[in-house]
Parts: sequence; structure tokens; C-alpha cells
Amino acid sequence: MHNRLFAIAAGLTIAATVTGACAPRALASSGAYTFTATPATSTLTYSFTSSAPFAGTMIGENNTTLPANMQTRTRHFGFPCTFTATQNELINVSGTIAATGSSTGSTALHPTGTFKLGIDTTAHTSVLQDFNVNLVGAGSLDSTANLNNFTYQSFCATNPSCTAPFLIPITLPLGTVSVTSLVAAQAAGAPEGGTLSAGAGTGQWNFSVPCTLTVTPTIVFGGSPIPADPQTISAVFAGTITVTGTTATMTGSAVINYNPPANTTPAPQPPTALAVPSTSTLCPGINLILSITINSSTATSNNTANLAATGTKIACRCDTNANGTLEVQDIFDFLSLWFANSPQGDFNGGGLSVQDIFDFLSCWFSRPLGC
Repeated sequence: MHNRLFAIAAGLTIAATVTGACAPRALASSGAYTFTATPATSTLTYSFTSSAPFAGTMIGENNTTLPANMQTRTRHFGFPCTFTATQNELINVSGTIAATGSSTGSTALHPTGTFKLGIDTTAHTSVLQDFNVNLVGAGSLDSTANLNNFTYQSFCATNPSCTAPFLIPITLPLGTVSVTSLVAAQAAGAPEGGTLSAGAGTGQWNFSVPCTLTVTPTIVFGGSPIPADPQTISAVFAGTITVTGTTATMTGSAVINYNPPANTTPAPQPPTALAVPSTSTLCPGINLILSITINSSTATSNNTANLAATGTKIACRCDTNANGTLEVQDIFDFLSLWFANSPQGDFNGGGLSVQDIFDFLSCWFSRPLGC
């Protein structure tokens, strides 16, 4: 059986050599590297807007841990506006949570993540694979938020004492809406190719790779996520790679914009405390609890990721003799190891079996990144 397998493998290599479909490719002028972004020198430029219409209720924050003069209670409007000892009634409300923000004047955000970049300086091509970067890194993209077009049932309040007959919609400052994660990722194991040209310095090359990324945000208001669907976009990752032996450095950038259709899945939010500012036309100084359901949401984020990264060379697993060239001899060398029951013949790490031969040949013919 071993002889038969050897004959099959040899036949496959001869066919490949004759057709030229997988002709050996020298790696002396090529290489592939696994890069890790350096947060200290990677930055994100962005602008962000979000809108989320809602409906729900509000009620006085009658919290006994607050000072007595801040234990707000609410009731439906009426004359006179008097309260029983425990009266605190829900008031129907509606409006839109609206948020805007940009990197101008904001705390800098530093992307984190990894990706693989391959270059062929003979063919002048480049390959990007497994790009997976969190654009906001360990920080968050914080946006000033308001309750816009805020409408409410006419009501009275105590602590402070006021009446609020509904007249016209108003705007209330809400604090912040935060994007706590914004991940841009290629499909795992799916390389995408681009161009390569000589750079200005020794071992320096300029690359440009069109790629398809899925952008997945996590947007938070009041400690609970606002609905935000992933979006698949087209982008171009371009920059400069400098190769030094088995290591490399890279600087590059990509415009990664997020602007999907509105999410229309209703999303109940947890009760959220809201202190009405003293400048508001709505009962200044009252403390309220909002309980709302977001009926839909839209979010737009225009982003430019400027990445700096360091990389290490990816070894080619099926370059058996490690001479930097993928060639027919690698197959014979691997089979010699396999027939000799060498641990190096266990290609897939599952113990020596016929499957190791097929997995090795799959690697040899597919030429994964690094080979």
C-alpha cells in the first residue's frame, strides 16, 4: 500500500510539472508576514452620527438614597397639582436619540488587531489575508447625545414642584452614545490580491490591496447596546512594508466607512436615569427614569485607520527541506519522512496516517500564504 501511495503522489507531481499549473516559485524575493498593529503609533480619524427613534415612559426617580429634595415624583397633569404620599405615575414619551461626534478635539483612538501580508517582488504582487482590526482599540468612540423631538404627556412633578403642559417638542441633552467596538475583518482564510512596487529605501515596497471587509460595531446607550447590524464594504488597504530578514515593519491606511440600512428590530432599553439640566424648559432639575423601546436605528461612521505594525515571517509548512523554494523535491522529502515514521511526517498533528500525505499535498498544490 505504501508503494501505491508513493506512486500516486509521484504521479501528481509529474502532472503539475508538465502543465506548469503549480510551477515552483522562489521565495528569495518574496515572503509573507503576520503583522500585529502597534497601538501607540496607530490612530483612527472618524466622524460619527446615530439616530434612534423611540417610544416609552418616564417616571420620577423616587430614589430614597437621594436627598429628600431630589426624590422626584410625577403624576398626570391636573389642577391643582397635588400628590398623595406615594403617588408616582408613568408618563408616556417619544422622541429620537441622536448622537454626533468626531475625532477632532477628542481623545485619540488607537486601533488594535492582526493581519497577514504577502509580497512577491518578482511578480510585483501583494496579498492580504485574515485582516481583523478593532478600529477603536481599547478605547471608545464617544458621541454627544440628545433626546430630539421629545414629546410627553402633560404632567406635574414634585421635588422640584412644577407643571409641564405639553406645548411643543423639545430637545434634552442626554450625555453620550459610545461605540465600544468597531471591528473590520476579512473572511477568515480568504486571501485577496493587489499590486506591489519598489519603495524609496532598501528592502522597502509599496503595496495596495483592494479587499472586502465586514464592519461590526457595538453601540451603547445607558449601558445597553443599540441595534447595529454588520455591513460588508469594499476598501483598499495601502501602505509601505520594509523587510529586514525574517521580520518586517509596515505603515498603511484604509478608509473604512460604515453606513448600513436602518435596523428596524425593536429593542427595549433598561431603565435609565436622566437629570434634567437647570437650563431646560422641561421642569429644570427634576430626576427622571426613562424606560423606552428603540423602534429602529441608523448609524454612520466615516473612518480612516492609520496602522503601524510589526511582523514576523510566515514559514511555509510544505517546504520540507526549508530551502526557500517550493519544489517537487519537497514532496519526495516529506514522503521519505512519512515512510520512516518520523514525527516530521505527522503533517496535521493527529498522529501518522495516510491523511498526512493528502494534507501535505493540499498545502503543496494550494500554495498558502508564506509558500
